[in-house]
Amino acid sequence: MNKWLLNTINNIKLRYKLAIIYLITGILPIVILFSFSYFQMNKILLQRDRENLQNFLQQSVTSVDGQLEIYNNLSNYISFNETISRIVSYDYKSEYELYNQLVQTFDPMVSSLKYFHDDVNRVTIYTDGDIKHDTTIAPVSEIEDELWYKAASSNTKIQWFANGEDNSLISARRMPIISDEKILGIMYINVDYKKVFSAFEDTAMKNYGIIILDESGQRVYDYNCFDRENTDNAFLQEKVQNPAKDGGWKGDFLSDRNGFSVMRKTSPVTGWTTYIYEPKSVVISFSKPVGLMIAVAAVVAVLGSVSSIFFTSRFITGRIKKLEANMRQVENGDFNLMVTSDARDEIGELIQGFGKMLDQINNLINQVYEGKINQKEYEMRALRAQINPHFLYNSLSLINWKAIEYGQEDISGITLALSNYYRTSLNKGKNTLTIEMELMNMNSYLEIQKVMHDNTFDVQVDVDKELYPYETLNLILQPLIENAIDHGIDLKTDGRGKITVSGYFEKENALNESLAVEHEKIVCLVIEDNGVGMDKNAVKEMLSVDSKGYGARNVNERIKLYYGEQYNLKVESTVGLGTRVTIRFPARMYTA
Repeated sequence: MNKWLLNTINNIKLRYKLAIIYLITGILPIVILFSFSYFQMNKILLQRDRENLQNFLQQSVTSVDGQLEIYNNLSNYISFNETISRIVSYDYKSEYELYNQLVQTFDPMVSSLKYFHDDVNRVTIYTDGDIKHDTTIAPVSEIEDELWYKAASSNTKIQWFANGEDNSLISARRMPIISDEKILGIMYINVDYKKVFSAFEDTAMKNYGIIILDESGQRVYDYNCFDRENTDNAFLQEKVQNPAKDGGWKGDFLSDRNGFSVMRKTSPVTGWTTYIYEPKSVVISFSKPVGLMIAVAAVVAVLGSVSSIFFTSRFITGRIKKLEANMRQVENGDFNLMVTSDARDEIGELIQGFGKMLDQINNLINQVYEGKINQKEYEMRALRAQINPHFLYNSLSLINWKAIEYGQEDISGITLALSNYYRTSLNKGKNTLTIEMELMNMNSYLEIQKVMHDNTFDVQVDVDKELYPYETLNLILQPLIENAIDHGIDLKTDGRGKITVSGYFEKENALNESLAVEHEKIVCLVIEDNGVGMDKNAVKEMLSVDSKGYGARNVNERIKLYYGEQYNLKVESTVGLGTRVTIRFPARMYTA
């Protein structure tokens, strides 16, 4: 039998032998490689789409949280205002005296919130008295039948209540400062539902759905956007309405639920969970042209192998060996190849098709990498979008309050400080500026904070003037100063608060003693406070993705992204003594 098989092979003509050899050794590896590439292409497309969904979800939730934080600050401004408390709790001798206080002082302070924020529909204080005036103050009896009344009247914490059926969005809380007077006061703010959630609709993305659920699983908001050929997916919302009950989650991603990719994010401001879902079939459909191209390339390869018998064996073998070597490099993970051919025969077309495929794979890999870079940039923009309006509105509210409270124009100092702060922080759209300008920006911010805190804390700045002309990233000191005030000094119950800012040069090898060659100096900026401090777990979480704040973590990510992973924030804190944050980055002279 073996002898017969050997004779049969020997009797086959050479061109058929070559055809069989090419089919076995040439076409089969090509089919395997193309199939592998096709599946890898699908995998890359799904991965890129997942990152796009995650990026969009992160930006949208951050945008909504930023808006709600603004309204929370407005609620705090009114709820802790002593003038408001005095007007509501005072025992008036006549209705005229009450009316005079309401018209001249109370109405302007409460109504001013609507003037500065056109998306605020109504601001009302409900009390257990019988005072009713316009829409600014009313008796509690008007809201006792509301579903949210019980929760709001029993808690001084700001709570958000949304109803997706009638598109209503309100915040309500018991006012602490009035409660101290043994009076029930409910702070009520009604905002524009559609404007708050517009971030989920203002996008170039298509074929996705959004569902937001509150902590009890009730629907807060939903939206979907599908092409005409994908309209059936719009009726599948019930299948993903409460995916939290199902298993299969990997972190905040569910790879497959009834043919959908689902991603979720929980808001640290409201506790609501946002789910975004997308049909996997929509993503995979983008790979169909690539699959057709691979099939065409495989057919061309077969035709080229069959017709190769008519060419010189060495010429054909040489080109195939070169192509085979390229394929092996790709299989080993080397995609940085230049595969070209001037020949127009079947093998030449095969080589050209392989080169185009490599180019497309490289383009997709680059797009995924650039997407990660863009994600960091979007987070920084989200931080600026949150910080700038937040601070502007609070400062303008303070100016308005002082004007109404005292009736005089002694506020030019704080207005000038606010103007300097925004002129420096915006920096004409540039990400870098001199250390001197960054310090000026920080000082402007501190001037405003001192006024807002009635100069209840001290500031000491000890920065070497030799650092002034050197380059730094924009807006890296202000978020850390804000953290020191909000989470350190404001919580301090004994003694006077103090913030110390210092700066000096340090040799880079002091940061990394394993470096064999000594490098140039690096800049060290240190922010210290004598506030309440943090425990080890809070320090560890401060710069992690689980952090509830954006400031310190975003500064840390920007420094690593701009200067390298070896440069970052160092946080040291002791409970009861305070916190020290150190920033290190290379010393580079600033150039405009």
